[in-house]
Formats: sequence, structure tokens, C-alpha cells
Amino acid sequence: MSTVFRIIKFTLQHFFRNFWLSLVTVSMLVLTLLTVDILLTLNLTAEAAVNSVEDRVDVTATFKVGTADDVVQNSAVYLRSLDQVQDVLIVSPDQALEDFKNQHANDPVILASLDEVGGNPFGYELVIHAKATENYPMILEALDHPSFRDQIEKKDFSNHQTMLVKLSDVSNKVRWFGLALAAIFLLIAVLIAFNTVRVTIFVHREEISIMRLVGATGRFVRLPYLLEAILFSALATLFSALIFLPAVSALSPFFSSYFSTSGQLTDFFIGQAAWVFGLEFAGSALVCVVSTAFALKKYLKI
Repeated sequence: MSTVFRIIKFTLQHFFRNFWLSLVTVSMLVLTLLTVDILLTLNLTAEAAVNSVEDRVDVTATFKVGTADDVVQNSAVYLRSLDQVQDVLIVSPDQALEDFKNQHANDPVILASLDEVGGNPFGYELVIHAKATENYPMILEALDHPSFRDQIEKKDFSNHQTMLVKLSDVSNKVRWFGLALAAIFLLIAVLIAFNTVRVTIFVHREEISIMRLVGATGRFVRLPYLLEAILFSALATLFSALIFLPAVSALSPFFSSYFSTSGQLTDFFIGQAAWVFGLEFAGSALVCVVSTAFALKKYLKI
């Protein structure tokens, strides 16, 4: 036990004697871990945004005015039988006219044009929801069925498809940028940790020589440096959690107002805090210990 206490004592001495270098090392690790947390948040937000858009995506097939009701019903039955289709909603001409009037209730010019047309200018519509976004091209092909394709006046899907492609592209770019930024911060943290050990060995070279003369083993000399690397990681993980969790709790309502997260971010990071921050600690500790061990091998001649 006395040996363990001495090792812990030397670890704390190394940390506080080079306090500013230790502070810089911990700060860079905090920035690295915060970047990882932000990247994870962006991934969750992007996923929620894609899901939100996918929930609103549909194919609208507009039939020609005067198309018989049984043709529309049969086409709906056929589409519902497809494995790729989740649901098919039939919008009657009267409902389409009512929706149009409600949508342009504040535009008297457009409403007046309906009176000029006379009668109902709308035909039946089928609003088709797929089980997955990648199924929509197949559904568009299914709308070319010979029994009703000549009755379809218009198929609308291109705007949704463009939106999904752009959203996916932005999400991928943000993800790669976050990974690059985290890698840069991690590299800086490794270099600082490496130089911290080198400076500490240089400052304490006479003390290390005395320890060797009185019988200290190589393991006893090395352990304080390795424990200091773990201490760096523990402090960085603690500070990043103390910064990130309140921030994500404060920003969660903002994300929820735009995407259907409804507290998903806060629930995820609080519910999975042990896993998220535990893995971050393990990863940063591994990197710091490896860089410290390399520095010890290079500069500590034992």
C-alpha cells in the first residue's frame, strides 16, 4: 500500500509541478471530446431531419378530371398490394377543391379565378406513402400500370427527392468535417502529452537518478507518468461532460422545434451517458497512455 501511495503522490506532483502544460493537455483533450460529442449530436440531428422529411415525402398522382371512381379505387387497391407501399390516401375532387380554397383563403384573385372556370377543375388524387425512401422510384414505375396510366395527368415527387439528396449531402459533409476537426485536436493533444512527459523527465532527471540509486524499479518510475496520462483523460472527460450535457439540454428545445426530436438528444446523452463518456474516456486514455509510453521509451533511459 505504501508503494501505491507513493506512486499516486508522484503522479500528482508531476501534474501540479507542470500545471500549465497539464492544463493545456487537458484543454486539448476537452476540445477533442467536445468535437466528438458535437459530431454525435449532428449525426442524431441529421437522422432526425431525414426522418422528418421522409415522413412528409409522398408521391401524388393526379387523375384527369372526369376519371371514373372505380378506376381510382382499383388503382388504390393495386398500389396497396405492393410490399413497398405503406399507405394510399384517396383525395376526392370535392376534398381537393376544399383544400385549394383553404390554402388560398387570403388570395381573392385566385379564388375569383375558380368562379371564372366554373365547376370543379380538380380530379381525384392518390397520395402514396412508401415504407422507405428508396422505394419511391419503383412506385413511380408502378403508376405506369396499363389499366390506369392513361388516366393519370400528373405525378409529383421530384421536389422531395431533391430535398433528400441535398440533406444527405450536407449531412455527409458535416460528418467528415467533424471527423477531420476531431483528428486535428487529438493530434495536438497527443503532441502536447508527449512533450509534457519529455519536459517532466528533463526537470526530474536528477530525482529519477536518485530513485534508481536507492533501488526504485523501472516500473515504479514509469507508473506515475502513465497514471498522469490517465488522469489527463479522466479530467478531460469530466470537464467535457460538465460542459456538454447542460449545453445539449439547453439546445434540445431549439432542435425539437425544427425536427421531430422531441427531447431525443437530451434523452440519448443522459440515458447513454455511461456508455458515451465511458467510451470517450477509454479512447482518450488509450491514446494518452500510448503516447506517454512512447515518450518514456524515447527519453527515460532505464
